[in-house]
Amino acid sequence: MGKKWGHYKAGGRSQPVTCVYCGRRTPRIKAVSVKKHSGIDTRTIPGVDRRLVFLPQMKAYACISCAKHRKLIGKKD
Repeated sequence: MGKKWGHYKAGGRSQPVTCVYCGRRTPRIKAVSVKKHSGIDTRTIPGVDRRLVFLPQMKAYACISCAKHRKLIGKKD
């Protein structure tokens, strides 16, 4: 048949994103998304329970070579 119910977006060029580790610009489809914690390290503050503190996260992207080096992706056995 064909594409149904609008589940597919139009193809074309994807936006480039910057790798957080090396600064390389890669297409967004090829990049690996990672969540980076920003702000405070709760281990340095005494008497603070980590489960009760809200730690903001930001979504960032890593290129394929940095993701392999940091073992964010790998081959499945």
